[in-house]
Amino acid sequence: MTSDPSKTPPSPAPGPNISCYALGSSDRERRRLEYQAAVLREPLEAAFRAAGLAPGMRVLDLGSGAGDVAMLAAEFVGPTGSVVGLDRDPGSVAWATGRVAEAGITNIRFQAVEFLQFTDAQPFDALVGRFILLYLPDPVAILRHLATQLRSGAVIVFMEPDFDVPSRLVPEMPEFRRCGEWVGEALRRSGARVDMGMRLYHTYRDAGFVDAEMLVSHMSGCGIRREMIDYFVETIRSILPRIEQYGIATREEIQIETLADRIEAAARVTDPQWVATRNISAWAKKP
Repeated sequence: MTSDPSKTPPSPAPGPNISCYALGSSDRERRRLEYQAAVLREPLEAAFRAAGLAPGMRVLDLGSGAGDVAMLAAEFVGPTGSVVGLDRDPGSVAWATGRVAEAGITNIRFQAVEFLQFTDAQPFDALVGRFILLYLPDPVAILRHLATQLRSGAVIVFMEPDFDVPSRLVPEMPEFRRCGEWVGEALRRSGARVDMGMRLYHTYRDAGFVDAEMLVSHMSGCGIRREMIDYFVETIRSILPRIEQYGIATREEIQIETLADRIEAAARVTDPQWVATRNISAWAKKP
């Protein structure tokens, strides 16, 4: 769902401790992340299981956002284990903390911190995350640092996208393709590694982890449900300021308030079979 990455190079990357997250920080974006987590739960759950997350483990969640990855990890480690979630955004930490309190989950805590500054007195058994490494200008440096907080034999598990493999719809929907190109280009220009899923093995290796394995997943379907259209449009809404900032498209071209209805109308006509961009989950171990 993106255009040719060779056409527009990414903006110069900031320092290794700065995120280039392009979708902003708002409650609306956090609600979008919650829906995204529900859609992507199954493949990440499979990766956690394959990596060996188990009761009693102590887990570190990098880039917690709305808190869903930490909550999934907490299900695996159970009441005898615990999860610490890290995020640079205090607003997201407050949001995630409120969610786990409301759910009555007592073995998760969240911390607002620069990732390269995090330390803890006790070692962790696992380091996990989803859709975070692509936004870090130097993911190897951050994983090397966090590896110092892991015990020997600890596991690392991340899910990251590979937008270089575009979405496919049959019959084609030009409206959908164009929206995907806007999002992909905005991510690239913000400095995100849009093919981070295909970089996981070498990132792990360069950070000192061994025995990497992986699985590939796609969102897919026959016909397009309104909730999936709304999720797609909410992604565009979150990244819209960057789309405008980089001159990729104007607000008038996008017409965000009617975009979901227009895509739904087109989907009723075409009734497509579709496969979205692929996501890659990979796991490895600290020697």
